[in-house]
Amino acid sequence: MAMLRLPIRIVLYKEVDQWIAHCLEFNLVGDGPTKGDAVASLVHFIRAQVDSARDHQNPANLYSPARGRYYQMFAEGKDVADIEVAFKKEELEGLVGDQVSYREYADNNRACA
Repeated sequence: MAMLRLPIRIVLYKEVDQWIAHCLEFNLVGDGPTKGDAVASLVHFIRAQVDSARDHQNPANLYSPARGRYYQMFAEGKDVADIEVAFKKEELEGLVGDQVSYREYADNNRACA
């Protein structure tokens, strides 16, 4: 399986004292005390998912999109200009291609259930 060429969208949001990084295309989530830590955790899970799909020659295992609410959060979010997140973006681009977008969503009244 060649390098994937698909746009990856990640929405970052705060839950209590943890940052959440949610990949919309794979419906995978990473978390951590900082945005960079959350993205690093997410990159780990994306790498494991991509490696498994490659090992089993089954790219269909990658595609499990997130619920619509998270796409809305991404659309309503603002672009992230964070050095630590940008570093992780480079690592992810090396895995899935060059179209990785991060948006930060902030709404204290949000309900994602």
